[in-house]
Amino acid sequence: MAKRMRTRIRRTHIDGLDEVKKMFEDMGDAAAEVLDKATKEGAELVFNKAKQKVPVDSGKLRDSLVLKKSKVKNPTVRSEYYVSKKSGAEHFAPVELGTSKMKAQPFLRPAIDENMQAVAKTVNDSVLKAIGRTT
Repeated sequence: MAKRMRTRIRRTHIDGLDEVKKMFEDMGDAAAEVLDKATKEGAELVFNKAKQKVPVDSGKLRDSLVLKKSKVKNPTVRSEYYVSKKSGAEHFAPVELGTSKMKAQPFLRPAIDENMQAVAKTVNDSVLKAIGRTT
């Protein structure tokens, strides 16, 4: 059986979250829902850009991309999403990362890099809206 390849490309840290963390603690359980929604909105930006950037031959790889929510086991991480693939698109990693015989055609890394500020703004705006503040 083939070994599953899971590559974590980047985690994001946003400065100034201590104040927001305190607000969320005061909000109780509703905070988890707010964070999850904000995180998903940010992740969707990257996911949609990755689908636009993926090299298309048959379209199988592009059509196999999915955005999934992690089953987070780390108590300090409340919400995490990642781009994955449906079965049948085993060439996800070789296309993104390349092989010894095939040049990389990255689509996920550039989608992340090009959208980091937009993701941070989207998450920030979503959180501020949920707690009743505006940007």
